[in-house]
Amino acid sequence: MSERSIGRWATLLAAPLLAATLGACSTPTAIQAYTGPGWYLEKSYLILASSPKVFGGPFTYEKCEEERIKLGPIVSPEMLCVNHPGRPKPYGFSPS
Repeated sequence: MSERSIGRWATLLAAPLLAATLGACSTPTAIQAYTGPGWYLEKSYLILASSPKVFGGPFTYEKCEEERIKLGPIVSPEMLCVNHPGRPKPYGFSPS
C-alpha cells in the first residue's frame, strides 16, 4: 500500500472514532437524568443509536414550556417537553 492510501484509511477510521468520542461527552440521556415522574426538556435525535438528550426536569408541563421558551427562538423549536411517568426504556444501542 502506498503512503497516500494508508493516510486515507487512517482518516476514514479516525472520523467515526472522533464523532463517537465527542458524542459521549454530552448531556445525560433520559435514562441517566430520570429522578422521578414529570416532564423533561429533551432534544430528540433522528439517529436511533443515540437517545434523546435531557436538558432539565422533572417539571410541570407549564414550567417545562417556560424553560423551553427561555432558550430562544433558534433553539426552542428543536426542544421537546416529554412526559416520563416511569423510568424510560433504552433507545437503540445502549451500553448501560
